[in-house]
Amino acid sequence: MNGHRERKPEKDIHRYNRMCDVAMATNVVLLTIDSLRADHAADSELMPTLNEYAGTGVRFTDAHANGYSTPVSFPTILTGTYASHYGGDGFMTDERPFLARVFDRAGYDTAGFHTNPHLRAEKNYNVGFDSYNDFEDEAGELSRLRYLITQNLDSDSKLYKLLKRIYHLFRTSSGSRDYTPAPALNQRALTWLDSRRNEKTPFFLWTHYMDVHYPFYPPDQFLNKDISQSRAVSINGRMHEDDAKLTDDEIADLRALYRGEVRYMDHHLGELVEEVRDRRLDEDTVFVVTSDHGELFGEHGLFGHPPAGYDENFHVPLVVFEAGATEGVKISETVSLVDLPPTLADLAGMDIETAWEGLSLGPAVRSEGIESRDLFLGDKDVLAYQSEGWRLVWWRTQDHPRDPDREWELLRVDEPESVPLADHQSRVSEYRSRMEAFLDRAEADNYLEEPEVDESTEERLEALGYK
Repeated sequence: MNGHRERKPEKDIHRYNRMCDVAMATNVVLLTIDSLRADHAADSELMPTLNEYAGTGVRFTDAHANGYSTPVSFPTILTGTYASHYGGDGFMTDERPFLARVFDRAGYDTAGFHTNPHLRAEKNYNVGFDSYNDFEDEAGELSRLRYLITQNLDSDSKLYKLLKRIYHLFRTSSGSRDYTPAPALNQRALTWLDSRRNEKTPFFLWTHYMDVHYPFYPPDQFLNKDISQSRAVSINGRMHEDDAKLTDDEIADLRALYRGEVRYMDHHLGELVEEVRDRRLDEDTVFVVTSDHGELFGEHGLFGHPPAGYDENFHVPLVVFEAGATEGVKISETVSLVDLPPTLADLAGMDIETAWEGLSLGPAVRSEGIESRDLFLGDKDVLAYQSEGWRLVWWRTQDHPRDPDREWELLRVDEPESVPLADHQSRVSEYRSRMEAFLDRAEADNYLEEPEVDESTEERLEALGYK
């Protein structure tokens, strides 16, 4: 689904009335990168461009996504509300305070570019965007072939695994992907910017990249070790289908492939920012770079981004630079992405919606200081509450990966192993009460089921590792 949404007459009237106010307003560019871990983003060898930008702005070193996966995380990023509330994350109800709608009503031009099937317009993520470029089926007949394999063969059969390997080999050798790659996504965003060159109004631009997401097939020039195409296909397939049997060497190669994707993404992130600068927009534009969740590579016995309560899933980069940002500042206070909508509104000089759950990070960007925030992480399946460096995880509907009988787990955020609950009964009791109140709010709403998807969307979700 592509195209420009027709502008409503009342918006034109509102735009005219607001013209004097917004003529000198700050443009906002929000760049989100799927599956990017904070420790990899902070690695200057992997992301030299992002680290250069962070040196000219503000880096939040203890930022957390509120979800362990895209559908759990993005409601906080684009609506400032938690996935479990407002009926759940199956559909973004109109009652949510959409960030794009706030910019739209303030007279901004708004555009969103993404290629993730979870963020499609059918789930209402397009609310507030003048132009919303939804994902396309990049795979065509080859993707449909994979879908037929997955739907009609036993996943444990040798024929299934052989055909899946053949499918992945053809996909990688042909250069096709189940998402729009960064260069093409950048071009679409820049084409939109160029289409409004004579506009006097400010803009809000959001672009979401899938290049770091599974499966990992970076171009050879971004790899720092020799991994054959057939081996890349094999270990990507094993990660998706049978990760328990991955060897240490295979896990090391998976990490190398992932790191190659991170380098590739850094390169094209820089291309977009420099193109915006070439258009002389940077003096009036604030850039924000973050991720919707991290990725596990065997930590805690897990791979990918399954329902889990660990920091490898939640700890993400958050960098703010250009207009209004203090240069070269690192903020160590704990924050989360539910703070993002009020922050962007604040940096643009707009009022903050009272329905947003987070608090603006604007004071930190302006070197005025902030305090660490308590965090709600996850959803109705696996929920965590974090405060003062402690995190209590409630495995509500998922077996614990190491102990199926354990429903609760208490963690020191900076330590890998859990802490005995009996040693911290007062803290556990307090955290449990707050989590129960959080869920009471969610259960007060009628939970909405995931909307039905067409065959093409289901194909692409499966290809991206969503079983």
